[in-house]
Amino acid sequence: MLTRESLNPAEWRDVRDTPHHVIVAVSVSGGSPFDEMLERRAGLQAVVDAMHSTHPLLREIAVAENIMKAQTDVRDWYYTLPEDQRTAATLRAKGLESMGRALDAISAHGTPEDRLHYVEFIVALANRVAMAAREGDLLGVGGKLVSEEERHFIERLQGLAQPRPA
Repeated sequence: MLTRESLNPAEWRDVRDTPHHVIVAVSVSGGSPFDEMLERRAGLQAVVDAMHSTHPLLREIAVAENIMKAQTDVRDWYYTLPEDQRTAATLRAKGLESMGRALDAISAHGTPEDRLHYVEFIVALANRVAMAAREGDLLGVGGKLVSEEERHFIERLQGLAQPRPA
């Protein structure tokens, strides 16, 4: 099984930071600031829950120090953007870009099973974030559990996850 030690520092950073970029990308896809807070909390809990994974790479992502480093990296990246580029579209694009780089690193050093474990983790995390709060509701009544923007982003994540022909 693939471990952190099999990756160079840049590849490890991509693998470690991708869950956090995905959390932000899904949570900015509509809803109120309270919805965003609920969704980000659910995403962070999904990362923490990875400590119970059978895969060593996912367990390493869930180490508190690595969570803090990833959150710092994501925040630092965000604040390097000019104000007019701090948009939901930019955050979604970064989530997809980060996922692509992480999958490239895992594919280069790991097995198809390593890739499958990581993809399942990221897609489950994205779904957990999307379902943490209803979009367009009024005091919990009505609205959609998963918004169109969230659904579309998750579909794009799944598209990236499809094995590429050799």
